[in-house]
Amino acid sequence: MATFIPEWVRMSGRNVRLKRVLNALDDEHVVRRAIRPRQAELQAVDFFVQHPGRGWLAVSVQEAAFEEIDPDQLVPPPLAERFEQHLALLHGLGPACGLSEAALPALVLMWNCSAEQVRQLSKAYLGRYGVRLVCAEQFMALGGKLITGLLAALAPEAEQALMALAFPEAEIPAACTTRRVFRRDNSATLGRLFLDPQQEWAAKLDLRLPREQDDTAQDFAVRLVNGVAGSGKTLIILHRALMLAELFPKQQVLVLIHNTPIVADLKARLHQARGSLPANLEIATFFAWAGRQWRAVFGSQLRMPTDPRLLPGLVAACRQQWPELRQSEQQLIEELDFINGALIRDEPGYLAASRAGRGFALRPRERSQVWALYEAVTAALLKMDLRMWSALPHGLCHAVDRHARLRRYEHILIDEAQFFAPSWFQLATLSLQPQGRLFLCADPNQGFMKSRLSWKSVGLDVAGRTKKLRRSYRTTRAILEAAGQVLASCGRADGEDYLEPDFTGMEPGTRPTLLYSASPQDAVQRLAAELAGVGAGGPLPLGAFLVIYGDKLPKAALYDTLEQRFGPRRVWWFNKSEHKKTPPEGYGRDYLRMAYIDSATGLEGAVVFLVGVDDLFFDARLPGESDEALAERREENARKLYMAMTRAGQQLVVVTSRRLPQEVEGLFERERDAPPLQNGAAAPGAGR
Repeated sequence: MATFIPEWVRMSGRNVRLKRVLNALDDEHVVRRAIRPRQAELQAVDFFVQHPGRGWLAVSVQEAAFEEIDPDQLVPPPLAERFEQHLALLHGLGPACGLSEAALPALVLMWNCSAEQVRQLSKAYLGRYGVRLVCAEQFMALGGKLITGLLAALAPEAEQALMALAFPEAEIPAACTTRRVFRRDNSATLGRLFLDPQQEWAAKLDLRLPREQDDTAQDFAVRLVNGVAGSGKTLIILHRALMLAELFPKQQVLVLIHNTPIVADLKARLHQARGSLPANLEIATFFAWAGRQWRAVFGSQLRMPTDPRLLPGLVAACRQQWPELRQSEQQLIEELDFINGALIRDEPGYLAASRAGRGFALRPRERSQVWALYEAVTAALLKMDLRMWSALPHGLCHAVDRHARLRRYEHILIDEAQFFAPSWFQLATLSLQPQGRLFLCADPNQGFMKSRLSWKSVGLDVAGRTKKLRRSYRTTRAILEAAGQVLASCGRADGEDYLEPDFTGMEPGTRPTLLYSASPQDAVQRLAAELAGVGAGGPLPLGAFLVIYGDKLPKAALYDTLEQRFGPRRVWWFNKSEHKKTPPEGYGRDYLRMAYIDSATGLEGAVVFLVGVDDLFFDARLPGESDEALAERREENARKLYMAMTRAGQQLVVVTSRRLPQEVEGLFERERDAPPLQNGAAAPGAGR
């Protein structure tokens, strides 16, 4: 069945019949409509049919009756001249796209003419304009064969020119992709890149042309795109948001992403590619946007703890009233966040709430004590005019009498939706206009922060409204396979939410590289030397490289070492307070990027270095850790590794000071002088 971009919806009887014929084409055919045809020649085309091997065909549908355009009448009918002008536009379609006249074939479907009448028209016009005419009856009978016979292949440069002219919204700016960095021919003639048909199809789901907006009957529709790492989910979000903002300049469009580094990185790339964003488009982290909603609703600035020691200290002090609670301060803080994230209002609600996937069990008496701790910590913070971060959406969602003050949007698009808590989705839904639309992109294989949630459990019905993208376009098969095997070895890759990649046609690539160092401090020096060795700042721009670090690394020393190696203010450390929103010297410069693993989701680089994540490959039981907590930690670590590894477009290098278990080590190209496995280290799967 052919892919329709955008989908044909709310169709007339004529289009229902047309689509029935076009649907008979095989899966490789794409039926395209130009959303914003700027040239008259493009406006004359109702749709294009494209096939990757056979080429292109422009199709126009004419409803004029024969009597209205018959050229043999003594007095030409009024529509005859207009019909000839239409044929002339189709004849000039090739040159308008920078092609020769005969390069792009055109077919005119005469909907209200008989076969004999079409033969007469063809005698008059085919020789003059080279445009094939066909009646509706013949098209219904031979549509597939007819289209196949008329399709004409275009040279790559010609096809790129046609795509750029007719479908500019599908082009991927050079700044927004890793795929331009490595070219085998090393030539300067880098081809233009466009969204894959499946990516473009997903980006244009539910799009309505301006004249069709009034026909929308739904309050709002939810759409979910589930895709493997590198399948283009963020590109889909951005292209869809830009199209919506430009098609409907009076409507407000919001893109929400869960972490600060990816927002900063995207804005930098878009600034490089476009210069500025449409005035009605907003791209923000969830909490930055929610903070603005708080000010709109309550008229005051929200204050959060700035000292990372404050909340653990409060929990430690308050918990003394309930000595039976054996959980760590961190576990209790996560439980308080769970209460806020699940929008629980009172103790009965908490006692009845499902805690599946929380990692540790709580008896009813312990739940009551945790609730009392929640109230005590919340009250202590309020005395200081502070709140937990998780209390922000919780407070907004429960302020029902003030929801009229929320800023509303016609379109809200959420990237990396697998990391959103129920309260985040609820606030986004509350911020939609009555006929607004929510659009989600997610990778269930990376969902290590909000585990054990389903879309239904957060109030979103996506049944029958989900598209799965199984092909990765960012990375290579070797990297994606290695990441998948790490996920299977260190966690689980067979759950019902796991999305199996499709490796068909992927670039083979080379296996990830494993480098050993004597200590975490030596790993810093080794990484800097390797970066310089592969051409960072020389043959390859610094922007092609991304360094992802974990907890087992002196991060400040890493930053200082990289600055010494590549120059002051040439390293964009996304987690450095003054770098969180904009790069060190502003947009337009080339930077080596560096990010903490928990905030690296959504980032990408042609070459990625992963360092200081040694412990994530091991799963030795912690003191007092339950089986459930151990299983949860294993899976969380595995998903972190999967996410970090799949940030790489062409090459992945892991630098570690700890010998990895043999089953994991075998996934990498490694050095021969690897250190012995440390005593007491349990390999993945040990103790299961």
